[in-house]
Amino acid sequence: MLALTSDGAAGSVWSRNLSDDLAMHRGMVAIHEQYTREMYEKYGYFATWLPSTRVELGDVGTFSGHRFDKVTTLSELGVAFQSGVSSPRADLEYSSSGAVSVTTDGALGVVKSTPLASVSITFAREGATYFQASECREQAIENLAQLQTALMPLCHNGTWHPDYVVVTRLVSTGPTMILISSRGDTRVELALNADGLGTPLPLAKAAGNFVMTAKSGLAVSVLADEGSTPLFRASQMRRRVLGRRELVFRGGDDDLDLELAAVGWDDVPAGSLG
Repeated sequence: MLALTSDGAAGSVWSRNLSDDLAMHRGMVAIHEQYTREMYEKYGYFATWLPSTRVELGDVGTFSGHRFDKVTTLSELGVAFQSGVSSPRADLEYSSSGAVSVTTDGALGVVKSTPLASVSITFAREGATYFQASECREQAIENLAQLQTALMPLCHNGTWHPDYVVVTRLVSTGPTMILISSRGDTRVELALNADGLGTPLPLAKAAGNFVMTAKSGLAVSVLADEGSTPLFRASQMRRRVLGRRELVFRGGDDDLDLELAAVGWDDVPAGSLG
């Protein structure tokens, strides 16, 4: 099950009229900037937006701030690549510093021989994040030097735009929970199997097996019991000053190598580089 909801009835992601849509859009812009920046600062990886968006190795697109917008894929451009072996599995957990509190409120009773407990998650500000992802594994495109060579002709003929990036590292997860608040008094209450509370990342692992008994002020709720692709790294063809084009990892908009300068391919005399 993959659920993406806003504050309101289940499955009602955005509002129903133009004025509400515009108001929600203004709020979501601030929230997406906060979420993607926080995740980048924590992990050094870009975060997908919306958090339920599926990304694959070889996806090609552009960045607006920290948000990735897919345009095409390496396969659609006729560029072959190989994926490496997945890394060992690990659990990831993050909450906005000083803005998220999780408490277990006690037993709710027994239903069909299953002891239930109540868990409350409260958020102290707008745009605060609660993130749990279990069984995470990273996979990467092998031999980036070979990929760089394959992209050179596309740069020369204009197929590959100077602002294009390609997803070269991807984190896939097992059961995942991502909650983002829309205001400072956001609160979520869950009823779940009490026996699982002592395990690592109990809320993520219960993503498909709990009841959200109450909620208020949620901007985004992603409950993915079959996993997601919330984090990735991307590479970009850039030109070192007076040097040749290279495929390099793209940092955040405040983390670019100052020796790297994005230029249009028309700025470089034909045959002089690459």
